[in-house]
Amino acid sequence: MKLSVTFSGLAKAVQLMNPSEKGVFTSGSDIGERDPIGIQLAKGVEVDLSEVETISGLLSYQGRQVLLYIRDHGAGVRKALEDGSQGRKYHLADCKVLQEMREKGRFERYVVTNDTSDMFSVTGYDRFTQEAIEGETDLKVCKVCLRHLNYKGYQVGGNKGLIFNSFAMDEFFSTYSSHFLYMPTRLSDEVNDGYSPDWARVSANYKQKQNFTCEKCGVVLDKAIHRHLLHTHHINGVKSDNKESNLRVLCADCHSKEAFHEHMFVPRKDKHLIIELRKRQSILNDHNNWQELFEYSDAAVHGVLHMCQQRRTNKPEVGMDIVNTCSEVVGCAELAWPDSRLAIVLDDEEKSLIASSGWQVVRTDEFIEGFATGIYNQIL
Repeated sequence: MKLSVTFSGLAKAVQLMNPSEKGVFTSGSDIGERDPIGIQLAKGVEVDLSEVETISGLLSYQGRQVLLYIRDHGAGVRKALEDGSQGRKYHLADCKVLQEMREKGRFERYVVTNDTSDMFSVTGYDRFTQEAIEGETDLKVCKVCLRHLNYKGYQVGGNKGLIFNSFAMDEFFSTYSSHFLYMPTRLSDEVNDGYSPDWARVSANYKQKQNFTCEKCGVVLDKAIHRHLLHTHHINGVKSDNKESNLRVLCADCHSKEAFHEHMFVPRKDKHLIIELRKRQSILNDHNNWQELFEYSDAAVHGVLHMCQQRRTNKPEVGMDIVNTCSEVVGCAELAWPDSRLAIVLDDEEKSLIASSGWQVVRTDEFIEGFATGIYNQIL
């Protein structure tokens, strides 16, 4: 049967947004084959510890964020299958436990994965019959890793038990997505289906009615070049329920931070643009409280903010452009203390660029480690 494809509805919705230039819709697709490494990681890849890299303290395999665990539980496999908390812990970061394993030359076989199902394939044997055993169980996260990253304030807060017991891998991967170019397969494959046939028109009309303004942070995205950063969110999660009382216009950053939206990947450049627009519109300013700094910043730096808030340091500036002596922007700090010329960044490239202008620049993991030892007490 021959299918007829029309974009008339979408074209009308675009016209409601009054674009500065007219475009043409086609049915062509640039979608290629699925990432083979991503497919392998979803199943789990056996590696030597030397093959695992770190990015700002997070574990990485061939540029993808991963977690690491030991599949072979030996004679303890039955206990692990009956109760995941009795099994070996899985690792998220280059914590002291992994560092000690490297130093001691432990050559056990590790598995790296980015599967976010919270279930792990484990193997072993019966201690009496020597019979091989395998199955899946819900292993628990390494508490030393949570402390290393100060995840949700684990190192300095009083809710360690709650943070540990409620830990969810999809939320964790989403939190640190700005460090990586790829999202885990399970998250990136979330399908945005269930919308009504007239959703494009409904969404465009509602954005216009709200003056292209995020209903959470208040950033205005009315220029045509910024409107791709504005989404229409279904409050109750039912995508076919288009009653206005169930709709909310949100910028991409605020939308991605909604509950059950861990699958939503927002490119780092888009986050930076939204932060810049918030600053221009005085949403981000010197009078923001700590809660607002958490809401307006990249979730990847929240471990730093938790530490600073608990220790009552001066509040940092979010998304600060750093300039050189020629007033040229050399980089963007995720967090910065201008008076102390201290900047927090997510990667080494940004670190080198900003350091060339005479700033003290550290990655998030370096700051957390250094702050715990008190080296920033005098300048913050």
